[in-house]
Amino acid sequence: MTILGDPADGDRGRFRVLPGFGGTALFDADFSNFVFAPHFHDTLMLGLILEGQKRFSRGRTTYEVGAGGLSVVNPGDTHTGGVAGINRRLRYTAVYPSAALLDEAGFPDGADLGPAVVNDPALRSMFARALAPAAPCAEAEEALLIALAGLAERYGTSPRPLPPMASSAVRRAMDYIQAELSAELRLEAIADRAGVGPRHLIRCFRAALGMTPQEYVRQARVSAAAARLRRGEAPVRAAVGVGFADQPHMTRAFRSVMGITPAAYARSWRG
Repeated sequence: MTILGDPADGDRGRFRVLPGFGGTALFDADFSNFVFAPHFHDTLMLGLILEGQKRFSRGRTTYEVGAGGLSVVNPGDTHTGGVAGINRRLRYTAVYPSAALLDEAGFPDGADLGPAVVNDPALRSMFARALAPAAPCAEAEEALLIALAGLAERYGTSPRPLPPMASSAVRRAMDYIQAELSAELRLEAIADRAGVGPRHLIRCFRAALGMTPQEYVRQARVSAAAARLRRGEAPVRAAVGVGFADQPHMTRAFRSVMGITPAAYARSWRG
């Protein structure tokens, strides 16, 4: 396993990949104190709780889910997640289904899952089979497809419209951040390009995305770095290319969002 922080804290995680359907990422978490920073994903994220209690926020609401339950975070939902208290062990496996796998499972484009927590014994056993570390890839992929199809049928909602932005200033700021990711990206400069004051921009970002402009910068840089690492780029080069001051800076941000180090992430995709 990859050590996230001080080994004495008991926070460890392992990233692995099922190769079918274009590659589906899995993350095995064994935490005692770790909590993710606010972030979002471009795909659905499901967490099967194996031991303990997980506390997570989705949007403005906080949830808890215990052993056997599934935590659900829809694409684009700003969220956190981790232990429910200090020195309280939490084990879970998260799955980030590829777009091809979701399509095959019957998820329409833009469709969400309604509940943030799912307690369904039939689906629980199928997800447990799919996510077990010792399961052969072919069997795991089949079980995961069956589980996702059942999840879509029972808990899927109709496609939602794109989330409304608090103002066009947020879209202008996001476009500027993505275009200038390797630049310093101070708040004043982002607000100037968005055409509003810094304080107003912070309010707009919180209303639209549930995070501040600088938290969005961190998210964008981590996502861009992850894409470079999947293509085989060296971590130090990826760090500079997406605007991190150095590789240790990228490592800290990457851990807070992804739960593992950039090097471990890169090794998982090579494997």
